[in-house]
Formats: sequence, C-alpha cells, structure tokens
Amino acid sequence: MKYSIEIGKIVEGALKHDRAKVINYTKQLVSKLENDDDSRSAIKFKRLLNAYDEMSLVPMNSSNPVNIPVDNESRMNLVDIVYPSQNDIDVVLSKRNMEKLESFILSYQNADKLHSLGISVSNSLLLYGPPGCGKTKSAYLIAKKLNLPLVIARLDSLISSYLGTTAKNIRSVFEFAQKIPCVLFLDEFDAIAKARDDNNELGELKRVVNSLLQNIDMMSKDSLILAATNHQQLLDPAIWRRFDYKLEIELPDKETIGLLVTLFSSDIYKFSQKEILEISTLLSGQSGSDIEELITKSIRNAVIYNKSFSISNIYEELFISQDIIPTNCTNSRELLKNKVKFLREKDSKVFSLQAIADILGSSKTTVQKIAKEVQL
Repeated sequence: MKYSIEIGKIVEGALKHDRAKVINYTKQLVSKLENDDDSRSAIKFKRLLNAYDEMSLVPMNSSNPVNIPVDNESRMNLVDIVYPSQNDIDVVLSKRNMEKLESFILSYQNADKLHSLGISVSNSLLLYGPPGCGKTKSAYLIAKKLNLPLVIARLDSLISSYLGTTAKNIRSVFEFAQKIPCVLFLDEFDAIAKARDDNNELGELKRVVNSLLQNIDMMSKDSLILAATNHQQLLDPAIWRRFDYKLEIELPDKETIGLLVTLFSSDIYKFSQKEILEISTLLSGQSGSDIEELITKSIRNAVIYNKSFSISNIYEELFISQDIIPTNCTNSRELLKNKVKFLREKDSKVFSLQAIADILGSSKTTVQKIAKEVQL
C-alpha cells in the first residue's frame, strides 16, 4: 500500500494519543502527496492540520524544533537536529560501500512496495571502521537522500553519572525519534553499547546496554536508526544482531584517494592522471579526513603566500607533516636526500628517478647519485 509508513505512524500515534506523532507524520504524508501531484488529497489533510496549528510540534521545515528531550539533571538537550545541505554529503567511499549505502536507502524508499509483499523494511545500519573515513558523512548522506532530518544523540548529555539516568535518557531519545519522521544517529556508539562482560565496567553499563537493546527492539521498522563506531571490537555481541546492515568503512584505497584529491581541489586545480597516481600512492594508508586536511592546508598556504597552486604544494606539505623536513635544517643536500629516500621507499616504480627529479625540480643525475648514497 502506498504511503504505508506514514499511515501506519498516524494510526499508531492516534491509538497512543500521541498528537505530535499524528501531526508530524501527516505533514510528511502531505509532502509526499504534493510530490505525487495529488493536490486534492494534500489540501484535505492540510485542512485537518490547520485545526491543530496552535500545538507545539516539530515541523519538518523548521530549523528551531521544539519539544527536544533534555537530561533532567543538567537540562541539556539530548539530541541535535540537523537538516543536511548539499555540502554535507560530499562523501567518497569505495564502490562496494557506496552500493551498500544505496541499497539501504532504496530499501526505505521502496517501503510501500515491500510492505505490500509482506516484506519488512531494513531500517538499521551499523557503520564501523577507522576514524575519519566517512561514517558520519554517510549518515548525513542518507538523511539528505531521504529528505529527512538527522537526529544526532549527544553523548555529553546522554551519559550521566547518576544511577539509572543514562538508561532513561536513551529511552527519551528513542521515543522522540519515533514521534517525527527522521533518521536517528548514534555516533561514538561504543560509549553506550560496550560488551557487558567487560570486567573493568560497573553494573550500570549492563543496565545501559540492556536498555539500549530493548529500545532498538521496540523501535518501529518504519523508523530509521544509524550507529557509528571506531571501536567495533568493544561492542556487545548482542548489538551486532540488532542491525540489518553492517558496513565497514575502511581506509580509502588508491582509486578512492584519487577521487578524494579531485573533490577537495577541483575548484582550484585539475590534476593529470599521472599526478593522481603519484598522490594516491603517496597518501596510501591515510584517512579521508587526513587527506582533506592536507589538501586544504596546501591550498591555504598557496593562497596566503600568493603562490600558484600545483602538485608541488601538496608534496611540500606532506614532507612537513611526515617530518621529512627536520626543524631548523638548512643543509639543502640533506633535505633532498630525505625527500628522495621517502619517495623511493613509497613505491620505486611510481616514483622513478626521473619522476622524483621532476617532482623536486632537480636533475635526474643528482637524484641518481643520492639514491646510490642511501642505497635505494
């Protein structure tokens, strides 16, 4: 049945006397009806909504949502609500991971078809892997693609030193996330989902994890939940079973690095394929955020020192960040030797003697002599 998610949520809210849920999901239904050119039905539901416009709600188009859950002790908000912009979704992942993300998004977008066949919607995704590789950006991408706000749980207020308060806060967050059409995002997930057999933790952790598991189980299949962690080895085994999709976001491979470099520098410089190969080899093993920081620093330095930007700016910034250029070192021969050694050890095929000579602005003969000195 078309609009089954919205209708189901409206009925659920009515049965529970939850007016906020009824009105918020009716608003989403109106939006979908308008997009489908069913203006007559949309106007009908709008008229019903207008009768309750004096109520405190969480409008889909509001940047200042109300009724956000708060911690009873600190009075701090338990969540932040973000409406991702186009700039927030510049995420570059491997082809395999992008396909998995797309599959998750399509599952929710085709919820009506799945429901009509008696198939449940995959509504939960666990993102894990090294920091700075795109987990948070993936959450923003999903919310943007589905045209839903991203409800981000705030760990600084969610976790409390008072007995039982953390579990109550978790319940409040989940209850809130089911009142409005949204994507619930639990970042740094290991902080509340750590294995219960950890001998270094007190009994409160077990209560927190039990509460988390119960809330995930009770969450409607029509609601979306994402979680992200850099420390998947710390998660309780039962947590893994609660997620329909598990996506490991690894350090970028060479192809992905090339795409990242192009993305971060496209407004100022266009690299050749040869340069992309060299940079991708050079930055192998670094995270996406590290690569972005390096490119941004290189561009910034070129701008503030009034220099034209080129690949040499990236090399110089990398040499500095990798301590290839020692502080206060004035021996130009020693500096050149360090650079040659660094590049040759990265990949002697990609960084041939001639390639290094071109990169460093030296002669091939000079580079060849240095390579012999350092036995490369």
